[in-house]
Amino acid sequence: MDIKKIKKILEDFSKENDLNLFDVNYQKSSLILSVLFDNDLDMDKLEEVSNKLSTYLDKYEDEFEDNYFLDVSTVGVERPIRNEEELKAAVGKYIYVKTKENEYYGTLHSYTNGVLSLNVKDKNRTKNVSVEYSNTKQLRYAVEF
Repeated sequence: MDIKKIKKILEDFSKENDLNLFDVNYQKSSLILSVLFDNDLDMDKLEEVSNKLSTYLDKYEDEFEDNYFLDVSTVGVERPIRNEEELKAAVGKYIYVKTKENEYYGTLHSYTNGVLSLNVKDKNRTKNVSVEYSNTKQLRYAVEF
């Protein structure tokens, strides 16, 4: 399966249906084609989109070497932060940061010159933590309780 061709097909579908394609992933071992949209879709709308997409992809069955299971979902509130542009957009938001040594939950205060500045709660006080972007293993939005 040529994921680049499939992604182009999915981008066309997204444009035709006023959807924002967030990510596409194909797991060859489990034959799962995962399609993530960055839209606020309730369960009924998500089912409608999934059925519509399944029918749409049937027109391109020659592009698929194997059978596959289609998994359609939305990014959700704990969406990944995939690059520096998305990180800059997350300033002021509550995020999760994982490095090789530590994990932090906190509000992203700033992102300047490759350094994240987080306000993190540590027991009963708030402290500022700096993390080099190059040292991050995972970044995502988080839900604050």
